[in-house]
Amino acid sequence: METSDMAHIDQNLLQELPVGLLIVAADGRIEFANAHISELLGMREEQLLGNPLTDLPTQAQRLLASEPLLYHDIGNQRWIKRETHRAADGERLHILMDVSEQERLAEENARLRQQVEDLRLTDELTGLPNRRAISQALDLQVSRSRRYQNPLSVVLAVVDLQHLASVRPLSTDPVVLAVSRFLRDRLRWVDQIGRWDEDEFVLVLPETSHDDAEALLDKIRAEQETMRLPEPYDDIRPQLAFGLACWSKGDDMRTLLRRAHDNLRGDA
Repeated sequence: METSDMAHIDQNLLQELPVGLLIVAADGRIEFANAHISELLGMREEQLLGNPLTDLPTQAQRLLASEPLLYHDIGNQRWIKRETHRAADGERLHILMDVSEQERLAEENARLRQQVEDLRLTDELTGLPNRRAISQALDLQVSRSRRYQNPLSVVLAVVDLQHLASVRPLSTDPVVLAVSRFLRDRLRWVDQIGRWDEDEFVLVLPETSHDDAEALLDKIRAEQETMRLPEPYDDIRPQLAFGLACWSKGDDMRTLLRRAHDNLRGDA
């Protein structure tokens, strides 16, 4: 709709619209302002009509800037969406919409989604505990070892996805899934495994000494060749590297994982 067509619309209707309307003539003077625009700008109608747009306070001019924008009016804690339409005769129609409630709802929804994400404890691909969950499990076992001086071993298992990519292009999902099942099936019921990162798994081995953990890793290394991926990846053999760390007095979860990372070594 051309801004010049506004003159043919019932002025009472324009006054009742839930959006702010301001018409500026070609010479820059304000020739129409409805009640909602007066409220948004914090000015009375008589302060607007007939006055040049450039004479408005700086805050009002910022709200009426020409480009479309979602403007955050920090002082009033509100969000204003603005649009400007130009007519062939030089008139301009400024439209201001208070979308504060929609923005607040969007922020609240984003916050709730993040809370749900933070509370999620299962890795979507493998079904294993995710980083958050396995961190909690490891922290609990560290606390137990501190209290009772029980042995505790932690293993960081890393899949060499770069090697696989050099063999031929493929999705990493089948590889990660196959490795997760392979490792899970070789642990005791008391052991725990979680997905730490895209290509990393953490194995928490309570009541397990260094020698017993090494024996378990030797068994896993010896059986790596039995791992099978689904077609069309059944000719691929994932390569794994393992880093082992055992709890000692003064260790916490971070120091254990750091030492396991430093101790990483492959099958060779």
